[in-house]
Amino acid sequence: MNTFTHTWQAFFLAPSSSRPLVFFRIAITLLGLSQGIWLAGDAILLYGEQGLVQWPISEGIVGAHMPQLSWLKSLATATHLSTDKWVFILLFVYLAALTGLLAGKCIRVMALVAWALHFMLMNTGFMAAYGVETFMHIGLCYCIVMPVKRGAADSAWNTLSIRVLQLHLCIVYLASGIEKSMGIQWWNGEAIWQTLMHTQFSRFDMSWLSEYPWLARLICWSTLLVEIGYPVYMWFRPLRLYGYLAVVLLHLGIAICMGLELFGAAMIIFSTAAFGWPYVTAAWHRFVQWRKGFSRAFAATSCYETV
Repeated sequence: MNTFTHTWQAFFLAPSSSRPLVFFRIAITLLGLSQGIWLAGDAILLYGEQGLVQWPISEGIVGAHMPQLSWLKSLATATHLSTDKWVFILLFVYLAALTGLLAGKCIRVMALVAWALHFMLMNTGFMAAYGVETFMHIGLCYCIVMPVKRGAADSAWNTLSIRVLQLHLCIVYLASGIEKSMGIQWWNGEAIWQTLMHTQFSRFDMSWLSEYPWLARLICWSTLLVEIGYPVYMWFRPLRLYGYLAVVLLHLGIAICMGLELFGAAMIIFSTAAFGWPYVTAAWHRFVQWRKGFSRAFAATSCYETV
C-alpha cells in the first residue's frame, strides 16, 4: 500500500469515537422536540386543511407526488375523523418518535418515522418553513444512517460519518458565501441593513446603523469571510478553534438580532458535531477541574474558619 492510499484510508477509516455523533443525535432531537412543542398550538393554522396555505394550493406548488398531509384525506374519510384531528395525531406520533430517538430506543426506526413525518409537515407548511426545517430534515436523515448510538465501540464507520458531515458543511458554507458575494448588497452593507430593518426580523431598533455605514459593511464582509473561509480554517488545525468560535458567534448573532434561535442552534449543533467537539469536551473538562478545585478550596476555607 503506497503512502497516498494509506493517508486517505487513515483519514476516512481510522477508528474513532462515536461521541460527537451521539451528541449530534441528542442535540438535533432536542431541537426537533422544542420546535414541535413550540408549533403545536398553531398546528392547524400551519398544517391544517384550511390553514394559511390550503392543501389544494400546497399540492399544486409542492407537487401531489411529494409526501404531504393532504394524503390524510382518504384516511380521514375511512376513519370518520376530521383531517384536523389527524394532523394532531401525526404531530403526536412525530414528537413520540423524537422522544424515542432521544432515549436511544430503536434508533433507526424512530429516526425514520420522525424523518418521514417531518418531511410531510415541511412540505405542507412550506410557507412557514425556513433554514431550520432543511437542516432538521438533514439531521434526522443522518440519524437514520450514521452510528449515533451511545456506547458504540470506536470504528471506521464513526470516522467516515464525521468526514461526510464535515465535507457537507464545507460545501454548504462555501456555496452560501459564494452566492452572497455575487451580489453587490453584501459588499456595500445593504444586505445587513435591509435584514435588520425588516419587520419580520427586527427585534431591536437598529436605525442608528445608518449613521455608521462602515459598520454594516464590516458585518457583511465578516459574514462572507466566515462562510467562504469555512473549508480553509476548519481543515487547517491551527485556525480551527478560531474558525469554530467565529461560526458560533455568527449564529448567536443571527439568533439574537433576527430571532432565528432554532436556525442558529441547528447550525451550531452541526458545526460542533463536525469540528468543535474536541474543544467543547476540553472546555467542559477544564470547567469540571476548576469546579473541583474551587470546592476543595471552599471546603478548606470553611474548615479553617470553623477551627
